Amino acid sequence: MASENKIEEYQNSLEEEKFMIESHFVNIERILREPEPIEQEKLVTLMNNYNTLNIQYDQLCSDLIRFIQIFKDDDEQEIRLYKTDELVELLQEKINQIE
Repeated sequence: MASENKIEEYQNSLEEEKFMIESHFVNIERILREPEPIEQEKLVTLMNNYNTLNIQYDQLCSDLIRFIQIFKDDDEQEIRLYKTDELVELLQEKINQIE
């Protein structure tokens, strides 16, 4: 029973961290969707933040998927991923507007 609690606790911590990163993605997306033009410096900062978060997110999701495959039943092996491709497209649009 104690090991099950530790497994659940660890999975919850991974999922909380995943949610935190996804919240940052949503904030970046919100800023990019604003109709006002974005200054180049702000856009570079957003891109850097996105790149850092995306690396962390990829690793975290990979760890979470492996963890779930090992410790959870087949019917519990589901994970929702944030659509980062759309965020990349928004970043690219804003870059093109500056150039």
